[in-house]
Amino acid sequence: MLYLYGEWITAASFMALAFLVAVVGVFGLGWWVMRGDALNRRHEASDEERAEQH
Repeated sequence: MLYLYGEWITAASFMALAFLVAVVGVFGLGWWVMRGDALNRRHEASDEERAEQH
């Protein structure tokens, strides 16, 4: 029975690690998308200003 207890600790640790990696990945992907959106909006605003000047 002690052997099974040790397996559960290892399995729970790896599941926690997998969950942590997933959370970091989702956060990183969201940050990357929002950063790209901000860059695109900034670029669109500069294009509109150039169009108004001409």
